[in-house]
Amino acid sequence: MEAVMARNVTRGILGTIVIAGAGIVAGMSAAPDAAQADAVADFYKGKQMKMIIRSAPGGGYDTYARLLAVHIVRHIPGPPGKMIPVNMPGGGGLQAANYVANVAPKDGTVLTIVSRGLPMYQVTGGDKFKGDVRKFHWICDLSDSNPLLVTFHTSPTRTIEDAKKRVTLIGATGAGSISVQIPVAYNRLLDARLKVIFGYKGGGDVNLAMERGEVEGRATNNLASWKSTNPEWIRDKKLNFLMQLGLKRDPELPDVPLLIDLVKGDKEREQVARFLTLANVVGRPIAATPGVPAERVAALRKACGDTMKDPAFRKAAGEQRAEIGYQPGEDVQAIITEIVNAPKTLIDRVNVYMTPQGKEAEQKVVKLTTITSAVVSRNKKGNRIVIKDGGKDATVRVHSRRTRITIDGNPAKRDDIKTGMTCAVTYEGDDSEASTLACRK
Repeated sequence: MEAVMARNVTRGILGTIVIAGAGIVAGMSAAPDAAQADAVADFYKGKQMKMIIRSAPGGGYDTYARLLAVHIVRHIPGPPGKMIPVNMPGGGGLQAANYVANVAPKDGTVLTIVSRGLPMYQVTGGDKFKGDVRKFHWICDLSDSNPLLVTFHTSPTRTIEDAKKRVTLIGATGAGSISVQIPVAYNRLLDARLKVIFGYKGGGDVNLAMERGEVEGRATNNLASWKSTNPEWIRDKKLNFLMQLGLKRDPELPDVPLLIDLVKGDKEREQVARFLTLANVVGRPIAATPGVPAERVAALRKACGDTMKDPAFRKAAGEQRAEIGYQPGEDVQAIITEIVNAPKTLIDRVNVYMTPQGKEAEQKVVKLTTITSAVVSRNKKGNRIVIKDGGKDATVRVHSRRTRITIDGNPAKRDDIKTGMTCAVTYEGDDSEASTLACRK
């Protein structure tokens, strides 16, 4: 794995931003003084913490959040007990964001990985987020990899020029998420013909839809995430890289154009493209709830920085192919504040560019099928079982609340499902979540 890098970001993000002099992480957030440190350690000692994850298991956000949750607890004063990952998909990350903003304890025991598009969603008038990202306490950022517009190798759309000539189906999560807004903006900025199909629970579900041919690509995942979740696609060249959203080209994709280069010569489009680029400088940001005492925020920021230098963390990141581009929480806080405080005239223009028109974005049609099969196997937690579908093994996700489970007609829990039981499974297909499981002993 490449060395963990820190970025020095100048202030004045909406004027000029410079990412300069990346180097091995050295200076981290200042630690609290001795008395405060003792109080912080006393508070955290033995406590159970939670990491709220804005997507379903298996995607890039999930990978980075779980990786940090395992290792950061060693560097938090106390130390606390385990940090438990809690997946909370829904609304393109809005369900998790609203929980953290309004419901989660405001004491520093809950962290979350936030959608990179949440600040932009807030500033452009998104009304389904019931909070203010400026009030979150930003702990660190784990990735600076550029968001990429990609298609699967089976798609006839292989370049950005192809995307201007034919309708290309792009998979997305929630209706108001960045995964919808960004490709819609690309249509305005580049005269592309992207059609967004939204409603997938997470990036992993969109990837499966690409394999099944339901959609052709994605618009906001980055190279680091692709390497982590689908390394074989990179190895086997199963992705077409059309464009990247960043201030500079990814060194591994020197021939893939930047959005800001493709709009040169059109002043309005240049301004909108620059705002979208700057709004995505933060890639995999970690935040604590509003209202956390300052000394605990400082301790969490220092813990994240110390984790970046931890050999065990770096080894695990390498094993999971999770490339780390660290940025301190103070810089993240400044960037997000300036995005939200951008001039209204600019925000109004950006909003127009990102708002779908007509059938430019549509809800995916859920095609459920019911398969009757014996349970071949199940994992320890019971949240995944394997059945036979068309003679092949198929993985079924079992949710503790959303999946309606019965055994011999009686309500049951997923822990009650055993290998060998015959179940009628209603789901979308391999590696999708079951809506119902009707089993017999």
